[in-house]
Amino acid sequence: MKELNYTPNAVARSLIQRKSFTIGLMLPDITDPFLSSMAQGIEEVISDSGYHLVYGNTSRIREKEESFLLSAAQRKLDGLIITSDYMDGEMMQVLRNLEIPIVFLRRRPPAELDMPFVDVDHYKGSCRAVEYLLSLHHRHIGFIGMPDFSYTGRERYRAFCDTMQKNNIPIAEGATIFGERSYQSGYESMRDLTASYPEMTAVFAANDILAIGALEWLAEQNISVPDQMSIVGFDNLEVSNLHWIKLTTVAQPRKEMGMKSAELLMTMIQEKDSKAASILFDTELIIRRTCAPINL
Repeated sequence: MKELNYTPNAVARSLIQRKSFTIGLMLPDITDPFLSSMAQGIEEVISDSGYHLVYGNTSRIREKEESFLLSAAQRKLDGLIITSDYMDGEMMQVLRNLEIPIVFLRRRPPAELDMPFVDVDHYKGSCRAVEYLLSLHHRHIGFIGMPDFSYTGRERYRAFCDTMQKNNIPIAEGATIFGERSYQSGYESMRDLTASYPEMTAVFAANDILAIGALEWLAEQNISVPDQMSIVGFDNLEVSNLHWIKLTTVAQPRKEMGMKSAELLMTMIQEKDSKAASILFDTELIIRRTCAPINL
């Protein structure tokens, strides 16, 4: 093959085996460090199995999600791993029409779709974060959340509300705020929360990016963390462990989630009649330096 400079014809191989040996990965934001870690795990498994990966970065735009899913049929992809922000009746019908193995990653498919998912227990992990703040005797706890369309954001907010209620602690008016997934949103949310809820001594932020944005605003105001304000995040991004941050947060096995979703999809492709079971990972509370007991 080397002497003749021969290159196998991938198209001919696909026609003979009726496979494209290509998998689609649909992500809402490839620049998100959480999602890029999962993508790395997926690529390792897919590559080892002799498949190629086609990325679809949808920028959280519904039309881009639909366009990528429709292109999966045109490209004859063998399977899909998707993280979707929009899943209405029309999108569900698009997925049914594809008739290829599909795994939801970090999202739960609607009940009408018989498709497996790989995720963590966002609710349980968030309950653990709020319970930790309560164990430090904080009672005036604020919440910085993600947009309402975010499933993970809704689950983390639900956990915050339920944990406070379970401990007979009312959520004060002005104690919750919702924004975008950005450092700037965390910065502005911390500023606004402090104004609307001056009694607040601790904050649970729905992700690390929001939490770090909140830390930035507190630092500019010379509000000491954790002496005057305790902060907990969610995701355990690499940046959260930097020396000046050392954020207490909830960890998810990001790369392992990606690898497991790819392994699940490869099994579905290779064993067409197999019934794939969803996988739910547990989370871990990582205690660092942004929380302290309140002075009673």
